[in-house]
Amino acid sequence: MKIQGFETNDVMIKEIGKRLKARRIALDITQKDLAVESGVSQRTISGFENGENITLDNLLSILRVLRLLQEINLLFPERKVNPFDVLNLGHSKKRASSKHTRIDSSWEWEKE
Repeated sequence: MKIQGFETNDVMIKEIGKRLKARRIALDITQKDLAVESGVSQRTISGFENGENITLDNLLSILRVLRLLQEINLLFPERKVNPFDVLNLGHSKKRASSKHTRIDSSWEWEKE
């Protein structure tokens, strides 16, 4: 399934669990071995592979064993310092301002 960005959290959890299961199998790692190496219970791993929610801590532990932890850089790239931020503020921004509305609150169904 290609992730489009409009899926529900439940659908995303199932898809991520399915992908991590495929990765685990491709690396020839059993659920039991993954549990031992990650410190996450086999029950939790099995549940996640079948669409159950897990904690972020458990997910990171699993990603580490499956050699996928570095892929987080693709999700959250390091922010490059904007030279204008340094000139204007003397330091980089620490938080978002509330001056601008970033999300258009009005929407309608696309007409076919």
